[in-house]
Amino acid sequence: MSNLTRDPKGYYVALGIAEDADADAIKSAYRNKAKRLHPDFNPSPIAAKQFHRLHEAYATLSDPETRAAYDRPWKNARKAEPKAEPKAEPKPEPKRAESKRAEQAKPDPQAPRPKAASVEEPALCRCGKITAQPRYVVFDLVWGRLKKVQKRTVAGVFCRSCADRAAVRASLVTWLAGWWAWPNGPKETVKALVNNMRGGRKPADRNARLLLRQARAFCARGEMELARSAGEQALAFAKATNLRGEVEQFLAPLSASMGNAARAIKDRWAKPGWAPMVQILPLALIVGGLGTFAITSTPAPLTDMAQNLYTKLTASARSAPDQNEEVVGRVYSVTKDGAAVRTGPGAGYQMEAMLKTGTLVLATETAPDGRWLRVVTSDGTAGFMAVGELTPDVPLDAINDVGAFGAPTPVKD
Repeated sequence: MSNLTRDPKGYYVALGIAEDADADAIKSAYRNKAKRLHPDFNPSPIAAKQFHRLHEAYATLSDPETRAAYDRPWKNARKAEPKAEPKAEPKPEPKRAESKRAEQAKPDPQAPRPKAASVEEPALCRCGKITAQPRYVVFDLVWGRLKKVQKRTVAGVFCRSCADRAAVRASLVTWLAGWWAWPNGPKETVKALVNNMRGGRKPADRNARLLLRQARAFCARGEMELARSAGEQALAFAKATNLRGEVEQFLAPLSASMGNAARAIKDRWAKPGWAPMVQILPLALIVGGLGTFAITSTPAPLTDMAQNLYTKLTASARSAPDQNEEVVGRVYSVTKDGAAVRTGPGAGYQMEAMLKTGTLVLATETAPDGRWLRVVTSDGTAGFMAVGELTPDVPLDAINDVGAFGAPTPVKD
């Protein structure tokens, strides 16, 4: 009769005692486990749930009446089983026959020894630790040598962290060495990188059996929440009908005893994680390098906005005379229509005339602040103009007009 049938709610397993344990053994087992599982001393997120289940098991088995009611179904079933008939005792044999039989019973040193009964142990990650959510994952590793492509797989039982690191290592080697075989090197390299970035290959039935083994191991330890979580993950992988039925048969008593109150364990394999970003980083660096090279090697034309800004800045720089630059006696050209000639160096003075773009003026004096020039036009009009409205760049077609200036007419103060 199976252990789950004798212990339908797993109370004996939770306390770690045999079905025939006495009251002292039950009390001692409860005290030892309560010290380890109490939420005040155990930081595990499921410690409170395990402590509650431990207390429930102790409350049932420490009371003789509730224990008898709990044990009655399987004990009655044991009594109903037919008893085996006693075997007949063998007749004594002669001494010669006994010695011959003893010689035949000696073990043969070359004969294979019978295997010991296997105990259900939890699967270990490649790092040597027990993981609640193991996966059997296969990563690809490719390197090329001239015309020959060499491929190898990195496979094993991984926890999530170790799987990410193994994927990054395999992809890094493939990035560096997979392209150097023609013509199949690039194709096989891309296939391997895509497989590794997607988290590797996870054979369905193999992972289902791995998770079922993990679930049974946790159940034997009394960690029912982890057992149920591993069983549900195994059910998601199971494709074969017989394997799926085996997983459902394991989950049925757990679901009946725990119900919907059991806390769901977060699936650490649900999201991609950090490994795909690290594996695609070399591609981002290559694309970024090629883009930078293309931008720096090909001169791009200035846009109209940039060109206009450049023209304004250079014109402004040219129109503003340096303090050390000799401006008296130089010919300037008006930069805009309606530029005013005023009686004094400031916008508040009276306007003498308005000039058009391209009109030539002769500078005769600089105002103390350097922002106004005393000028005279070719027709003899004299006054002050703002420096920002003048430029020393004279149009080529106006060069002949430079000599048309007469003697400057003095301006009365």
